Amino acid sequence: MRYLLLLKRFFRKKSYIVMLLLVPFMVFLLKEMSQGQENIMTIGVYLPGTDPSSQSLRENLDDESGAIKYVYYDSEYALRRDVANQTLTEGWVVPENLDYTVGMMADNQYPHDRIQVVVREQGVTQLLGKEIICSRIYPSVAKRLLVKYTKYYTGNDELPVDVIAHLENSFENYSISNKLFQASYLDSAEINDTPVILMPLRGILAMWLMLCGIATSMYYLEDQENGLFIWWRSRIGFLRDLGYYAVAFIAPAIITVVSLIYGGSFTTLAKEVPALFLYVLATIFFSMAIRIIGAGKKFLGMLTPVLIILSTILSPVFVDLKELRQIQKCCPAFHYLSSIHDSYYLVTLLIYTVLLGCLVVLLLKLSVKVRKVFKANLLRNI
Repeated sequence: MRYLLLLKRFFRKKSYIVMLLLVPFMVFLLKEMSQGQENIMTIGVYLPGTDPSSQSLRENLDDESGAIKYVYYDSEYALRRDVANQTLTEGWVVPENLDYTVGMMADNQYPHDRIQVVVREQGVTQLLGKEIICSRIYPSVAKRLLVKYTKYYTGNDELPVDVIAHLENSFENYSISNKLFQASYLDSAEINDTPVILMPLRGILAMWLMLCGIATSMYYLEDQENGLFIWWRSRIGFLRDLGYYAVAFIAPAIITVVSLIYGGSFTTLAKEVPALFLYVLATIFFSMAIRIIGAGKKFLGMLTPVLIILSTILSPVFVDLKELRQIQKCCPAFHYLSSIHDSYYLVTLLIYTVLLGCLVVLLLKLSVKVRKVFKANLLRNI
């Protein structure tokens, strides 16, 4: 009965209601934005040449059906202007005689006229753009290398036109198709076509749950100051505190599941429920430990942005920093996000949760002993 009244008490807090409504509103906006967001990059292309290599590049880009959108420009000035005003992610300025540039590359020489990749600011997309343009130009270079190798192997400095055409047609006929590849997770589950903007949804929800845990610690300290626990005594303080946090996490856990379903990131109940249950429990223990160690609400308020930023960096929310793997294992969100398609990390999440629970029990016992010693010394001095 006390826990039901506690749940009612939480829903009377305006900050708690705002915190709960924040995620459905965010997921709704992301979902709406993803309806028309099919591309992760928009690349402008200025391709003035009509030589075979330029035509091949244009055909290669026209046949592209992936997550990159290409927009052709008639002038370099217009392309640079749209890169500057962020209409384009980046721009490609291709030399007018691309055949000459390709021929120089095939001869292992340094071409004077190079393809320019124009970006507004340096970032990950710049590296991606270089890889993309290299993959699009490489077929033309490979054809030149094939003809060059055939000349060297046969000992002929000049090959008949029909032989060169046969070599180029053979190269195109043996091109690798996308049907050769199939993407899947470690548990053999196929990867769904999730919109790019919704891909980090699970990681964002994990960070939000951690924020809910820290906020619950603040509510606990506030209720403690208001004398709530004077009337709510328990032989085992750990279970009482655990119940307090668990009640606060009922609504966030439900919202997380609904958001995953609505956002298209939900997998199966057998995977989601155990992982989410352990992560919520780990987040509760983590928040309890910070509350016990900390020095009040101001300390938690100062620590909150630091914890959220560090957890976002150390967890695979946007990127996975494998070089920091040992440090990542200290973050509960890392185990949760890695456990959905890898049962190994579900086990590590279980171990992590148990160890955190033991730490909280130890901290509670130590805090009780410290209070008893402090109280005894105070009475003795009086």
